[in-house]
Amino acid sequence: MANGVVEQGGRGLRLHLPTPAPALTRRIEWLRLRHPTFVQLARFAVVGGAGTALNALIYLALRSWMSPVPANVVALLLSTGLTTELNRRFTFGGATAHRLRASVQDLITVVFYAFYSSGVLLLLEWLVPTVTQWEEALAVAGASVLGGLMRFLAMRYWVFAPARSAGPPSL
Repeated sequence: MANGVVEQGGRGLRLHLPTPAPALTRRIEWLRLRHPTFVQLARFAVVGGAGTALNALIYLALRSWMSPVPANVVALLLSTGLTTELNRRFTFGGATAHRLRASVQDLITVVFYAFYSSGVLLLLEWLVPTVTQWEEALAVAGASVLGGLMRFLAMRYWVFAPARSAGPPSL
């Protein structure tokens, strides 16, 4: 079976995707084993970039009929729930977390981002009275980089942290 071809067989069409060269596969595995935090951070950045883009698109869609702060909060609610699940599956390898702890983390994240990004929007409007909706969306996206780093640390060391002992679960 060749890589990168579609094959007709007894069970229907099958796609054989190209596999990376063995040297690249070994290098990726070495990186994953030697520097797991770096790999998690890279994966988190991919999910975060997609989440930030989604947040900006939702914000722009809502901004046409809502003021900046409510549009921002609704966009945050929608994008945060999705990116948390994507991070759980992709960044943290399907790690499980205590439901209450994950819910508290989501709530803290949304509240933090709501105040933080709304403050950025209000400051931008105060500094630039003729700000456009696109400039607002870019300002919120730019501000989310710092918030994203703090979220990575919270998810890595609190929400999806490996269990430390057989004691009672902690928040």
